[in-house]
Amino acid sequence: MKVPSRFPGWVTWFAFSVGLTGSISLRLILVAKAYHPEFIRLFWYIGVCGNMLFFLFRSFITRRRRRLITDLDLVERLKDRQRLHQEDYEALQYLVGSLDASKEQWNYMIIFLCSIAAIAWDLFVS
Repeated sequence: MKVPSRFPGWVTWFAFSVGLTGSISLRLILVAKAYHPEFIRLFWYIGVCGNMLFFLFRSFITRRRRRLITDLDLVERLKDRQRLHQEDYEALQYLVGSLDASKEQWNYMIIFLCSIAAIAWDLFVS
């Protein structure tokens, strides 16, 4: 099996930006409801489409990682402390590098903080 190459940095930043835009847009629905109801549908579509694209990308990355682990039987080979081949090291380098470059944790943290802010804002305004 050929070890996949990592995406360029701009791809992960783009996916992060799309996910973040979608998440913030969904939370802005509450603000639009109070001040500009005509923007509710716009924010909803941006939010849903942004989240769909972000999670589709995340699903693709996860599937790539799992397929690599399965095809090379890495879990068993590591568990049994079998000798690793060059391809195994390349796969592990890809997996660790891919996890390290991921902006996923930042996206989740910002989603959490924006959700708390949206709830607090709605409770304050109501």
